[in-house]
Amino acid sequence: MLRADRWGRLRDGVRRCQLRRGAWYPVLRVGADSAVVVVRHQSVIVPPSYLEIVVTRPSKWSLIARERYAVCPNCAERVALGAVPERMRCGRCRGVFEVELEPELSAPH
Repeated sequence: MLRADRWGRLRDGVRRCQLRRGAWYPVLRVGADSAVVVVRHQSVIVPPSYLEIVVTRPSKWSLIARERYAVCPNCAERVALGAVPERMRCGRCRGVFEVELEPELSAPH
């Protein structure tokens, strides 16, 4: 498992990018004009303005309410949602995590 000092995900409103909405990616570098994130074991360069960056790996499902799915914080599996539960088990990695109940794509504090 890659150890990263920072994690990033797409900001709301970013459309054309190689990153999936709601998934957290390890951030290798951030500069004035570019950020380097790891996507499927490959380095990808994106504008830093596209990213929401945090210093600790998030531990809650990312809720993408507009599209009615959540993204696992551990393995980035997408799960379709009806009602939003407080906690969910991931079918892929089997981890159990709380669901982010804050507004869509807001960083954990």
